[in-house]
Amino acid sequence: MPPSPQPLLGRLLPMAEYHEVFHERLYLREPRTERLRKSAAGRLRHLLNTGWKETERWHADDYITVRMERSGVAPRMTEMPKIVPSQPGPPRRGPGQGPPSGQRR
Repeated sequence: MPPSPQPLLGRLLPMAEYHEVFHERLYLREPRTERLRKSAAGRLRHLLNTGWKETERWHADDYITVRMERSGVAPRMTEMPKIVPSQPGPPRRGPGQGPPSGQRR
């Protein structure tokens, strides 16, 4: 009789590989060139510095679309953490309990 697969199941199955892909539109300074606007250049630099890789690039007249990928990252948090409400303040005073109102001189 072969051994049951239950104890080996955890060791045989590989861990899930997380792979994220998105397309970013970066606007150009001049139509039909490679010169990016300042904000687009900064955005691309930031993405490259945080572990994203540019895999493809499509050209249009006023912008280019780049495909960005990264893998091996932890999945995003799917559930928001529970926020404990703060303690309520002291009870408010009722009407007529504030400073006196009248004609000022």
